[in-house]
Amino acid sequence: MNIYLIGMPGAGKTTIGKHLAKQLNYTFIDLDHEIERNSLMFIDELFEKYGEATFRAQEKKALSEIRGDHLVISTGGGIVKDRTNKALMNGIKVYIDTDITLIEDRIEHDYPRPLLKNKSLDTLYQERMLNYVFFADLIVSNDGNIEQTTTKLIQLLKEKFNL
Repeated sequence: MNIYLIGMPGAGKTTIGKHLAKQLNYTFIDLDHEIERNSLMFIDELFEKYGEATFRAQEKKALSEIRGDHLVISTGGGIVKDRTNKALMNGIKVYIDTDITLIEDRIEHDYPRPLLKNKSLDTLYQERMLNYVFFADLIVSNDGNIEQTTTKLIQLLKEKFNL
């Protein structure tokens, strides 16, 4: 069974994904890194040169090419913009719900997020929140520390999916 992590940029999907994969003895995949490897450019370069539509097409392609089992896949924050992506996620979809003020603190000194050049974090959240819920099989809060969040997530996966 694969586990897909969805949520806002800066919600902690990659950090939690690495920790979760290690705890479960799964393989971790960062979908954004797969896109960068396939396109031979960084995400922000891809956005700048070719625009969001091209990035979303690359994202869908990378998602559709995931093969294997016992994977934890960290997706990009906007994966939910295309509702057909849900069918490509063969496994449990976990929405990492994180308070906006925590996200703002986390990404303040992080690499520049392409969509945040033109929109506020709050606007992105308002646009995507219902889609995150639509996609999610599980919702877990990441307002604490990574160990607490991962422990809580593993407990929920065991309870609901006998993982």
